[in-house]
Amino acid sequence: MFRRLLTTIFIGLLPIISFAQQAPGSTTPNAKTVSTPSVTSEVKNVTITGKVIEKDTKQPLEYATVSFFSKRSNKIVTGGITNLQGEFSIRVPQGVYDVRVEFIAFKTITLADKSLEKNENLGTFEMEIDAESLDEVEIIAERTTVEIKLDKKIYNVGRDLTVRGGTVSDVLDNVPSVAVDVEGNVSLRGNDDVRILINGKPSGLVGLNSTDALRQLPAEAIERVEVITSPSARYDAEGSAGILNIILRRSKLQGLNGAITLSA
Repeated sequence: MFRRLLTTIFIGLLPIISFAQQAPGSTTPNAKTVSTPSVTSEVKNVTITGKVIEKDTKQPLEYATVSFFSKRSNKIVTGGITNLQGEFSIRVPQGVYDVRVEFIAFKTITLADKSLEKNENLGTFEMEIDAESLDEVEIIAERTTVEIKLDKKIYNVGRDLTVRGGTVSDVLDNVPSVAVDVEGNVSLRGNDDVRILINGKPSGLVGLNSTDALRQLPAEAIERVEVITSPSARYDAEGSAGILNIILRRSKLQGLNGAITLSA
């Protein structure tokens, strides 16, 4: 009786013991493990080559810019420049690009929506000069020159930019051996006893006051200044220092000019 009871208990505990002996995570001998391969997408780089030359002379263009613009990314992905022979070799990720070739003063060449999936030679790019036809340009220049004669020195003023918008006093201050002080008084070789003539004749303006009269004339009105340090008998015995003969330009333009001086 007691033996039957032990046998029954042992048969009931046998499945529990066999389950406990099985390690967690272990598989049965007939179980199969299925592995799923991981899928990876790697973007490979390809090498793009080519050459850039000038269309007319067929000469290679050094330092021409080659860029690859991605519309998908809306930016330039990569680029480079040409070498001394006008050739380029650039590593580019696979994809679709707008290939642009640019050089200063030349028209830009664009290859739109170019698919680059393998190493490729784009060939030779012939660039045209981006030039516009201009009208004829005439340049006229004037300069200040000095003519030395027996009885006088002649200074051709020209269009001196330093006195543009000034008065006759500004012009005289640039004439050698002539000085004009702050108050507008004119002196020749340090002597202020100077007689001033306009077109070889005494002027009514100068007769009033030489300083004020010279401020009435614009600098652009002067053609030349004659400095006479040893006046001949043809001139009146005035001005111990000498004579300044201001020759005005002959212009057909009509109008009025003047100057306003204010003092506190």
